[in-house]
Amino acid sequence: MQDEQDDHKETLFNSPIPLLIRLRNFIFGKEKPDSYTKVTFYLNFIPALLFFFWNIASFFAVYLRQLIQDQKGVPVDLIIRSRGEMLGFDGEEFVSRVQTFYSVSAICWFVVLFGTILIWRKRERFVYFIFGGTLFYLGMTIFYMNYSFFKEDITFFDKIIYLAVLANSLLYFLLLRKEKRGESLSFFGEDEQDSSAF
Repeated sequence: MQDEQDDHKETLFNSPIPLLIRLRNFIFGKEKPDSYTKVTFYLNFIPALLFFFWNIASFFAVYLRQLIQDQKGVPVDLIIRSRGEMLGFDGEEFVSRVQTFYSVSAICWFVVLFGTILIWRKRERFVYFIFGGTLFYLGMTIFYMNYSFFKEDITFFDKIIYLAVLANSLLYFLLLRKEKRGESLSFFGEDEQDSSAF
């Protein structure tokens, strides 16, 4: 009997699940928010996560362009330079700008991801991280690259997503401030307590 308990303790401590639960609680906290907060969190978290990984992948595609050409035969450097010339840049300058743009963009979307964690925790200051990260990214797109890059290389779908993230965040911020004043966060005037698992 004692041996079975010792074996159970060993497997429990070898399992990564308790560590993951502690990490989750450290990041998101132990309290579960209401349903509207969860929906707002996911509507912001999923696009921010996708843009974060897209910018990291794009940075490495530019940074490792010679390796990609050697391994796969894809002339990434030539493609980037020719696209830069079409947008009005010097080819070499554009390669450098694109590399800087994607690295800073990944940081911007990481800041937005941090803001979404603050949404989950219902902290009003989330708005600074989401608006700050998104607007800095958009400013870099237009002013550091150029308006032609923003207009032609950023898809219409991406622009809609940026607008949706900002609008969703602003609406949630206004409702959260309303709740902090003692009113309901819900549109329907009733507080909803959600006891479902994270």
